[in-house]
Amino acid sequence: MELTVLGCGDAFGNAGRNNTSFLLSEGAEHVLLDCGATTLVRLKHFRIDLNQISTIIISHFHGDHYGGLPFFLISSMFESPRKAPLTIIGPKGVGKRVHELQEAMYADTAGRMEDLDLTFLEYEQGTPLKVGDKTIEAWEVDHSPSSIPHAIRLTWKGKYVAFSGDTSWSDNLTSLAKGTDLFICECNFLNQVSFGHLSYQELLKKCEMFETKQLWLTHMAEEVINEKNFVFNRLEDGLKIKI
Repeated sequence: MELTVLGCGDAFGNAGRNNTSFLLSEGAEHVLLDCGATTLVRLKHFRIDLNQISTIIISHFHGDHYGGLPFFLISSMFESPRKAPLTIIGPKGVGKRVHELQEAMYADTAGRMEDLDLTFLEYEQGTPLKVGDKTIEAWEVDHSPSSIPHAIRLTWKGKYVAFSGDTSWSDNLTSLAKGTDLFICECNFLNQVSFGHLSYQELLKKCEMFETKQLWLTHMAEEVINEKNFVFNRLEDGLKIKI
């Protein structure tokens, strides 16, 4: 299995990075973890056939994490009419949120979503969600409450991949990371400790609690990207990681 970093930036495009979206690939099938506003551009950059993306998993309802769905869907409607089914998984209300965003971004197109073979599924903490050969687990985390933030873990083809989403420190992160092949964790700040995001200094103190084979940091401000004395792996746009 391979992970391609389509985007690992924050909402402000620090260091010119694209919004959050990770492409997991196994054979000819792809899964998206988050779909930030720049995702379609990045998928085209890597020449990914949208029909081969079977599943999109959304961590929370902020534009840099799910704002790319209207672009993905209009391409699937008009540019290259989609034939394959697509499952979009997210927090409670994901179907309503995506319909409203679609209509707000491209008026009169939400109704066209009915022409696509779309399935919306909601996850919740403590209840694994089985979708074909995939299992999605979710943990509530601490970020903007109205965005319904969750960390997510995907089990697929015998691999365990986890993503913190956006969050300040939560004990749920240790449960999330336990036994994973890859854990992608946000690290917005270098030293600052505040609600909603993690800092490098916090992770230095907590990292031994993460039972994972690979830890990579994402969603970094420029101070984190540019810090030279750094002990963790940092993601970059375009990076490919074997799992």
